[in-house]
Amino acid sequence: MAGKEPKAAPPRRRKPDEKEHERPRGAMSDINITPLIDVMLVLLIIFMVVTPLAQKGLDISLPQPPPPNQPETKQPQNQVVLGLEEGAITVNKNPVAVEELQSRLRDIFQARSDKTIFVRATGNVPYGRVVQAMDIAKAAGVERIGIISDKMIEEAGGTAGGQP
Repeated sequence: MAGKEPKAAPPRRRKPDEKEHERPRGAMSDINITPLIDVMLVLLIIFMVVTPLAQKGLDISLPQPPPPNQPETKQPQNQVVLGLEEGAITVNKNPVAVEELQSRLRDIFQARSDKTIFVRATGNVPYGRVVQAMDIAKAAGVERIGIISDKMIEEAGGTAGGQP
């Protein structure tokens, strides 16, 4: 028996009910969601940190009510209205030439604390003339410009399209 080598065992055949762990062939049908959750948590943290820094507010000054013990003092409302028609410019219904407009407005607004002017133009005045008049008013020291429309005049009980 010394000269005989042992026989190799024949390869074992798999039984039909015996399952081996095989690698799936082709694409996987389910995804690994762990990296997705990691990315979502990182994004959540980033947004939680950045959101308070990105909030910007608008600074406004609200009017304060008068103290209850003081009687209300009514100040006369002296408003300046700049009227523009097709051939003329008026300041408080007084005709003014374009060349004199800046000096006239500067004289009016020099001593005033409320530097507001209201512009009223008829519908046939070119837009460029209205903007030019508003630029002149700004150069004269006006800080705020309001625009009066025909609809506003009608709602206030006036006649629209008349003398500005």
